[in-house]
Amino acid sequence: MAESASHAGLVTALVAFAAAEFGGLSNICVRHDAVRPLRGERPPRINGYVPDLYAVDVPTTAVLVGEAKTRADLETAHTRIQLDAFLCFLAQTPNGVFVLSVPLTAGATARSMLLSSSRPYSAAQTRMVVLDGLGVRVL
Repeated sequence: MAESASHAGLVTALVAFAAAEFGGLSNICVRHDAVRPLRGERPPRINGYVPDLYAVDVPTTAVLVGEAKTRADLETAHTRIQLDAFLCFLAQTPNGVFVLSVPLTAGATARSMLLSSSRPYSAAQTRMVVLDGLGVRVL
């Protein structure tokens, strides 16, 4: 759930990335957990956790799961468990993309955490991206 203006801004970055990734909002189905999602459509629960963004292109050829974390929320046990849940799901999904949106000051930490969390799924073809305000950082 969006809890602050900074979190909402990070979710907005996820939505913009999904639109750019899939060729525009008319070509995708996006569900996000922003302050006021359209028609109350929130992302589906994935392995017990609700991501901030869930997007699929139409027709479905790829799935994008996005999570937004403020600096204070990034280095927690809860976040590590969430990352594992989402990466496990995407490892079983063809053309999966995981995007972690963080403030600029948390970019290096986010990349390190994501690389560490993805080790058990290294055989999967999941593409991982960190959005940190400086642009798109593909891992």
